[in-house]
Amino acid sequence: MRPTAPLILAATLTAAVGLTACGGGSGSDPDTVKVAYNRSTDNKIRFKDNHLAEVKKQFEKAHPGKKVKLIPIQAQDNDYATKVQQMMRSPKTAPDLVYEDTFRINSDIKAGYLRPLDDYLATWKSWDQFVDTAKAAAKAEDGKTYGVPDGTDTRGLWFNKEIFAKAGLPADWAPKNWDEVLDAARTIKKKVPGVIPLNVYTGKAPGETSVMQGFEMLLYGTGDAGAHPLYDPKAKKWVTGGKGFQDALAFLRTVYSEKLGPDISDALDPNVGTTVYSEWLPEGKLAIALDGSWLGQNWLKTGGKPWPEWSRTLGL
Repeated sequence: MRPTAPLILAATLTAAVGLTACGGGSGSDPDTVKVAYNRSTDNKIRFKDNHLAEVKKQFEKAHPGKKVKLIPIQAQDNDYATKVQQMMRSPKTAPDLVYEDTFRINSDIKAGYLRPLDDYLATWKSWDQFVDTAKAAAKAEDGKTYGVPDGTDTRGLWFNKEIFAKAGLPADWAPKNWDEVLDAARTIKKKVPGVIPLNVYTGKAPGETSVMQGFEMLLYGTGDAGAHPLYDPKAKKWVTGGKGFQDALAFLRTVYSEKLGPDISDALDPNVGTTVYSEWLPEGKLAIALDGSWLGQNWLKTGGKPWPEWSRTLGL
């Protein structure tokens, strides 16, 4: 699964969360900054550990007498969120900083867990280097900023050029609508048996992955220019049961009713996201994957699943 929105450093009122900040609680050490973050459940993936270890090293060198205490929490995303929210409820357990997805920011602000960072950002010259859309991702409805993004991402259709060649499909495939995506999947099913034509995340078990990499990506393609098919910011109400909502669900039903996707048992595996980048794509078992731009980091020499051929084998 992913980073699905920019990950954030945020602060909390009782303590700090997600790369967000919080006030020190009773018994806290004023010379130690506690940072809670989610460690991948795949033990081969440690780029976040390595990155934060280097940050800790640099910070402590630049600030003699000050310490950074890293608090890795190895869990699936939903379990991680539950754990850090429990930690933030008490000054005794709350970290000073916490990694968290931008989509969780507003709910944690309303719960009273986070503290705005505007006073710090006002004197931080590097803040000017962030693009406006990244800054906006960490800004709440009250106009204050509660987190600092450490990156952003996007989603697209990864596709295996070798499988496409066998199916007689173009190497520069660029579908213009959902029907063309489904037609390609049907062609692959017919001409290249034994591979999964298309993966779109779905079901409760994968959690956020199903919502934000699957359903939401479809839903966002159904709105008119300038319209938001999920939330009406002017009315401050969710858009429920609209045509786009129904169309997105209908697309998912088509994928699985026509057996264009993986077996249901695999689709409902909580670790299906890991399977996609570590097995199905590198081993040529999946033709098309609706997924994120972050997949490539896993295939680098320093990634969890080195795959030198990925940039030649896959199109996006």
